[in-house]
Amino acid sequence: MIVAVQQFNSYSGNCEDSQDAVSIKTMFLKSAQEICDGYLGFEAETKWSAQEMPEVVRLSILRVATLMLSESGGNIGLTGKSFDGNSRTFINYSNYRKYLQPLDPFRNVGF
Repeated sequence: MIVAVQQFNSYSGNCEDSQDAVSIKTMFLKSAQEICDGYLGFEAETKWSAQEMPEVVRLSILRVATLMLSESGGNIGLTGKSFDGNSRTFINYSNYRKYLQPLDPFRNVGF
């Protein structure tokens, strides 16, 4: 795995370490890595060593996995923006594309 559970804990702020929690977090990280690999068109671990891995790949995996974590338990991934007058807008981010677009320069796109 490109990203360790400990890194995920630090990034997400969720440090629950029960056996079930670590198992689920590992599943999220592996799934996020598969999504990023699919978007890139190749397996990142086979193309770059741990030292050569672009940080944006790690960040994208963390961002997608954190969204998965936020959606667990029947929740939906949301972010909110407060405006003057105390109004608030919520945006659903269940679409991973926003988090994958920074990988565009590294994509292997075949036609």
